[in-house]
Amino acid sequence: MPVPNAATREESPADIARGYRPIALALLTLALVSLCIVLLLPFLPALAWGVALAVIAWPLQSWMLRNVPRRNLATVLTTAVVLVLIVGPGLFVVFQLSREAAATAEHIRGAPSETGLRDKLADAPGTGAAVEWLERVGVNVDREVHRAIQENTRDMTSLVQGSLLGIVQFAVAMFILFHILLDREWLRNRARELLPMSRAESDHVMKSAANSVHANLHATLITSVIDGLGGGLMFWLFGLPSPVTWGVVMFVLSFLPLLGTWIVWLPAAAVLTLGGLWLNALGLLAWGIASSVVVDNIIYVRIAGDRMRLHQVPALLAFLGGLAVFGVSGMILGPGILAVTVALLDVWHQRATGTTPLAEASIASTHAVARASETAVPALRPEVVPG
Repeated sequence: MPVPNAATREESPADIARGYRPIALALLTLALVSLCIVLLLPFLPALAWGVALAVIAWPLQSWMLRNVPRRNLATVLTTAVVLVLIVGPGLFVVFQLSREAAATAEHIRGAPSETGLRDKLADAPGTGAAVEWLERVGVNVDREVHRAIQENTRDMTSLVQGSLLGIVQFAVAMFILFHILLDREWLRNRARELLPMSRAESDHVMKSAANSVHANLHATLITSVIDGLGGGLMFWLFGLPSPVTWGVVMFVLSFLPLLGTWIVWLPAAAVLTLGGLWLNALGLLAWGIASSVVVDNIIYVRIAGDRMRLHQVPALLAFLGGLAVFGVSGMILGPGILAVTVALLDVWHQRATGTTPLAEASIASTHAVARASETAVPALRPEVVPG
């Protein structure tokens, strides 16, 4: 009886199912990775800032490791220093803004609701006609302005006091910071293994991401110093109270692009306006707008773009686009995504054109690692016994 040819033999259901297993495994992996991304999305700000703080704090961690005998203790000390540097200025700003918001709300509640403000606006040049027109159409200027200010001061108080979600995000960021500092080398090696690139190419991409973090925080620090010094100088020049204190507050607030220094200088300009100091109010408004446009955008992008070795146009778009998509964490994520993308395109360009300094560096590093392992483990090499 002839034996059926293997080429013409029909596949059994088990063989067909076995052929679909890699596809099913790939689909299952894709689904689970997507679910993991969904789980991480609510804590994306904490993850971004935890990684950014770890990059910035690594020199301090290296110093701690050289001077503290235990790695866990060194990591705890580094995390504690970062925590104090963040929480200290943050509590100072929250205290100042909460105190001013509470004092403003108390003053408004104690002020007469029907007189006073309307007379000031009516006597001021340029607003008298507007006040008369509003009264003709039935709008009570004093009542509406007091109501609007009361609502906004209540919102401001709740804003500066923070929320439970913000506290949770901050705690998660500190947790991520601690473990990245503790397990830095293991995490880097795992990332190299997962990336479909050589060791040198992976190091190139990760170095570009770290450089983007350094560039953005360096630019933020410089622009914040400019904002703080300029704000304090404007407060002193225009006769506003506590210029040093409010300069420090504006320095800290300038680290938060979605809040920014306008929380301080815009109400101050309104106070100057109600006091009849129109030139001072216009000067403070002019400085605030110029600071927001020139310092917080042009100077920031110039400094960050130069350090990232990127043109100013994509650097600006990455920064503003990151803020629009990711919020405050976008100041790290936007430029970081752009830097990693440029690094990957550089890898593809070198592979396509045949210019492979990264590949040559990878081969050299591999040979160096092999030689080091051979010298470090001589017992694995066979010994030659003289006959």
